[in-house]
Amino acid sequence: MKPLKDRYLSTFTGNKFFPFAPHPHQIDIRDIAHGLSLLCRFSGQCPYFFSVAEHSIYVANNLPDNLKLEGLLHDASEAYLADLPRPVKVGLPEYNAIEAAVEEVIAQKFDLAFPTPSQVKTADNALLRNEVFTFFGAERYFEDFGEEYVSRGEHLFGFDPATAESKFLHLYSRLTAPSQRSGGQLGILNARTIDSSFYQGGNEPLHG
Repeated sequence: MKPLKDRYLSTFTGNKFFPFAPHPHQIDIRDIAHGLSLLCRFSGQCPYFFSVAEHSIYVANNLPDNLKLEGLLHDASEAYLADLPRPVKVGLPEYNAIEAAVEEVIAQKFDLAFPTPSQVKTADNALLRNEVFTFFGAERYFEDFGEEYVSRGEHLFGFDPATAESKFLHLYSRLTAPSQRSGGQLGILNARTIDSSFYQGGNEPLHG
């Protein structure tokens, strides 16, 4: 039997990702975009498909410019580890340790702030409230958060995976353009370098 450090998963671009021995060279933005675009929030219990990629785009759009990339990639580890709902995560400390290690490697790859800044977590939780109200209704929202929902007017479209992936990559390219950020591993993708063979066409919340 292989030791844990030698076990890997194959990625969309043909890379190998080693969850127990992650390294920045294993990380590719195309794998992240593709994986997140196919992951549905809330374990697929939404009334329509709503991807982690789309969720991440909205989080980024609700942050100041200097934190938009952190917002876009705040769930990037889920492209490799899947999206476990929060009620499950709290009971799996070993998973949380693996996730934290992968998040740190992703932060190194893309020159992100680590740990995740509090502003990003606040934007993430604000969007979560919108998602809970939109997908599960006012009664469940009140049960979870103890207050009536106040809409910010943000519509959750439910993009198909290909659209979510494209929008995710487009936003990444814009945020990592030389005029936006520089240095580290940034700016590795733009409209001319995307290989078409890889892309076609306060309270702790209870959900998420």
